[in-house]
Amino acid sequence: MSMQITNQADYALRAMLFVARLEPGQVAPSNLIADQMDMSRMFLSRINSQLSNAGLITTRRGALGGIMLAKDPAEITVYDVVSAIDGPINLIRCTTDPSCCSLGEHCPLLDFWCRTESLMITQLKTTTLADLAARSG
Repeated sequence: MSMQITNQADYALRAMLFVARLEPGQVAPSNLIADQMDMSRMFLSRINSQLSNAGLITTRRGALGGIMLAKDPAEITVYDVVSAIDGPINLIRCTTDPSCCSLGEHCPLLDFWCRTESLMITQLKTTTLADLAARSG
């Protein structure tokens, strides 16, 4: 089994990036996002619900409705999006619960896993939607 971000988190990030590229205050209909990002509208609907619950997007119903970011793209990090969908980042169980391992805090790998997880979380927390939008033009 490989270590991966879920498809749901990946699609959420793609959808958020699509919306981040819009003009401030502009909304994007969900069907347009789903079509442009080649994803199921139902799948995007579930993702939007989670992103809305996390306070990352707002939705507007009706003919002129759609999705827009709840904050400036520079204030939304990749970590915000991924953790809203997948929950907290945890590479291996022992980084949050060393007692799960028979070696506990004496495990020779514990410090390595903790540092690796920390580096990954730092990267996700310091990369914003604005950063990604600027890179991908």
